[in-house]
Amino acid sequence: MSVETRLFALAQENLELGRDPDWDLKLSESDISSMDAVAFIKLVNHEFGIEIPAEALGEIDTMRSLAKYIEAAA
Repeated sequence: MSVETRLFALAQENLELGRDPDWDLKLSESDISSMDAVAFIKLVNHEFGIEIPAEALGEIDTMRSLAKYIEAAA
């Protein structure tokens, strides 16, 4: 399963967006609360066996950039 496919499934299962995730929409514009975003990043860390440092989160502003970060960390 690709990183994007798994991220898509995790977002659908864990984020109450009311729609499919938009890969290029800035996360700050996607109606995700900061608490939900933190919980989602923790879930992503666990799911992919990585640790995204807080300083990297400033560079990760879309689901697509999150997928690219995960792929580079693997």
